Amino acid sequence: MNDEANRRVLVIDDTPSIHNDFRKILSPSALDDQALNHIENALFGGHAPTTATTCFELDSARQGLEGIECVRRASAAQRPYALAFVDVRMPPGLDGIETASELWKIDPDLQIVICTAYSDYSWTDMRARLGASDKFILLKKPFDSIEVAQVAESLATKWQLLQASRRKLQELEAIAEKRTAELSSTNLVLRKEIEVRHRAELERQALEIQLRQAQKLEAIGQLAAGIAHEINTPTQYVGDNIHFLEQSSQTLIKLCQNHRDLLRAASENTLSPAILDASRRLLTECDLEYLAEQLPSAFHATLEGVERITKIVRAMKEFSHPGSTEKSLTDLNRAVETTVTVARNEWKYVAEVRLELAENLPLVPCLAGELNQSILNLVINAAHAIGDVVKDNPATKGTITISTRLLPGAVEIAVQDSGAGIPEAIRGRIFEPFFTTKEVGRGSGQGLAMVYGCIVKKHGGTVRFDSEVGRGATFYLTLPLPAATGVAFK
Repeated sequence: MNDEANRRVLVIDDTPSIHNDFRKILSPSALDDQALNHIENALFGGHAPTTATTCFELDSARQGLEGIECVRRASAAQRPYALAFVDVRMPPGLDGIETASELWKIDPDLQIVICTAYSDYSWTDMRARLGASDKFILLKKPFDSIEVAQVAESLATKWQLLQASRRKLQELEAIAEKRTAELSSTNLVLRKEIEVRHRAELERQALEIQLRQAQKLEAIGQLAAGIAHEINTPTQYVGDNIHFLEQSSQTLIKLCQNHRDLLRAASENTLSPAILDASRRLLTECDLEYLAEQLPSAFHATLEGVERITKIVRAMKEFSHPGSTEKSLTDLNRAVETTVTVARNEWKYVAEVRLELAENLPLVPCLAGELNQSILNLVINAAHAIGDVVKDNPATKGTITISTRLLPGAVEIAVQDSGAGIPEAIRGRIFEPFFTTKEVGRGSGQGLAMVYGCIVKKHGGTVRFDSEVGRGATFYLTLPLPAATGVAFK
């Protein structure tokens, strides 16, 4: 049935005339109009009752059990009553309070009007028996027809609103369930997407690490011939010096043996002019003064050459190490020195390198491998820029100045060259990936892009440059210091 139009009313009373009076008030069309003008009931003091503005559909029951059965049938047929008028006294069966309690077990939404002319139950007793419910009201007899009509219309409207609110709540719950299901589905899709993106990010990071290592190895490969030459030069004079030391050691051994023979002959008193002449000839052949002068130099040069080779190998090892994906405290001055050593063959023919490294520079948290690569890119770019300027005059050299200094909350590395400078027209593009002004095979356009990505994106620092055409360029890399370093600034 349509809940919004429910005007079904059940009257449970053991007095037949009461049923007629309720019908005259709530369903006047069921009686003859002329008969209605003459029917009086003691309940209404002999006055013809006033009818309700809305016509109700009334059912009657004479006892509580009969009323309970009516409600059960109505509920089963899905035609529930909106309200019931229940008399308190209905001997010999259930009284009104007992009946109301049973009715709610069948239909909890039923609105009930308890009708009584006696003090069988106090209000407190009724609340104790029926509970503090808002589904019943008390109506004292004799009651006015207007009162009955208003109560019926009010409770029927209340019943309607209750059903409408329940339907709305069910609709909202259905919408909520639908939205929840949609959100769950969306969340599932998002979780899968996040997992996919996470895997992709891990793969990207792994590829990035491999790419960085490949770039370093590529740089080392490009510098390999020069590095080999750098190692070969000290190796050659180390070898020459060792050969000289070997020959000198044999001569010194002969002198020592002769000295031993002289001592033995002197002790045995067998020393002869022939033995002395042989010793003099040997001493002249050995040129002891020359050995005394050259041996210390040979040892010093050999040690210097070995140290030079060790320095190059150590720098290569530090530079080519894959490094960690986590930042670690790094000595920037050491990083600069290592990179300059590795790149020596790139700059030594075209420039002099000056290092102006600040003393007591604090360690900086950074990705050491990527920082080394960034410094190398700047040094090689500086060497190329100077090479383009001095190529027509091989006797001249430019200058590359690399400096470090402490700033408030940061450390700065500056790489300055005396090259041709950066033209105004391309200054806005130099950090773009694959942008280069070098000829094919000399530059990939990744160097400065890699520097920018390393310093700015991965370290939260800054990259800037100053340039004047014809006077060179200076690149400044700043790396932030952690707040916990406690470095004091003047």
